[in-house]
Amino acid sequence: MPRVKCKKCGNVFEQGLGGAALAPHVGPLHFVKCPACGKRSWLNIYSSVKDPITWPPEEAKQQQVAPQELTEEEQEKKRIEESKYEKA
Repeated sequence: MPRVKCKKCGNVFEQGLGGAALAPHVGPLHFVKCPACGKRSWLNIYSSVKDPITWPPEEAKQQQVAPQELTEEEQEKKRIEESKYEKA
């Protein structure tokens, strides 16, 4: 995935080609939404910037990994708790 840099907030993020393919575009410039600031701008999704990725923040990445570290017993309890609220 190419890295792009938002012109509005300066955050660097990876842009998948799936969402950008549906966005309005003129040649290599695609009108994409920055996940950090939520603003749209014309970005070249075919050339990758060399800057390190700044979005999502490191704290958010760690929070996404944490739920997978549950033991089997805790996962079973969580599954049972969530199933109570499912519609039949």
